[in-house]
Amino acid sequence: MPRNNQPTLHSHSQLFLGSECLVTILTSIGFATLFFTGWILSISVHNIYNENCNERWIHLDTTELKNVLHANVYGEHIAVKTVVIHLSAHFMDDNPPKALAFSFHGGPGTGKTLITKILVNHLYKKGFKSQFVHMVVASRDFPQNQTTYQDKMKLRKLVEDKIKQCGQSIFIFDEADKLSPDLLNILKPYLDHHEHIDNIVYRKAIFIFLSNTAGPMLTKHMIEFWRDGKSRDEINLRDLEHIIADAAVSSAGSGYYESDLMSHHLITAFIPFLPIEKEHVGHCIKHHLIAKRHYKHYIDIPINKIEEIAQQLQFYPNETDKMFSATGCKRVEEKVDYIMGEKDQN
Repeated sequence: MPRNNQPTLHSHSQLFLGSECLVTILTSIGFATLFFTGWILSISVHNIYNENCNERWIHLDTTELKNVLHANVYGEHIAVKTVVIHLSAHFMDDNPPKALAFSFHGGPGTGKTLITKILVNHLYKKGFKSQFVHMVVASRDFPQNQTTYQDKMKLRKLVEDKIKQCGQSIFIFDEADKLSPDLLNILKPYLDHHEHIDNIVYRKAIFIFLSNTAGPMLTKHMIEFWRDGKSRDEINLRDLEHIIADAAVSSAGSGYYESDLMSHHLITAFIPFLPIEKEHVGHCIKHHLIAKRHYKHYIDIPINKIEEIAQQLQFYPNETDKMFSATGCKRVEEKVDYIMGEKDQN
């Protein structure tokens, strides 16, 4: 009898040990599954709340952008049209031939900074807070009269490091004409038609150069167009682009003078910002009156109030023909504050 019981006990023992192993295996699988699920969830949460270089965070809606530009930019039909066309082509091409490079030219208050802000806020979900948006101000970042080796390395490092982080980064150069040709030449490889540089692709990046260069020349031609009876809407990019390019390369002391960016034709488009006419100043005045809640609707704004504010600004070419604003829309907001503040105190 005792012998007959031994196999039974042994079988039970093996069964117990086997069950214990099975529990251990299942527990390990459970923990592994839980860890893997948690890892996947953490990546998903990170991608939702942390900015990444993908379409969720960088996106172009051409129709929406066009509507925003038309609603907020006055009198700059050439700039709006040119920017939208080139930007759309650049984003539609998965393998663009080179980086997109805009050179904005015009006097103060004509909309160069405004259009740049609209582009950034539209393309990048976080706008100017995006880690992929980079602003260089010549007088602040490179104030020396002579370009040093350190300056060149600083600019090169900025572009290379940021493109490694995101190929669709945007670089904005304010007061670009104050950068030396040597400094601008540092950018040549990144704007040229290279497949890659050290296995880094720069062709999806965007470069915007803001400059007052050619502003006086544009003003001169606008007055001539006006005196010849040519309406603003009849003027197109072909009429002015060569004027801008010629003015840029012939302005000694300007960063564009003898720059490789110019001689190698690496600027995608030279975009003119035309002098702002009195009619457009009126639109700017109404915009600020509504934005500051002095009126609820455009129709509520008296014409004499618009004229009162406009009289605070300087127009040219003369006292009789007050056609163009000397400061564009740049000083409109402060004049609105002054006139409406004066009204509140009376």
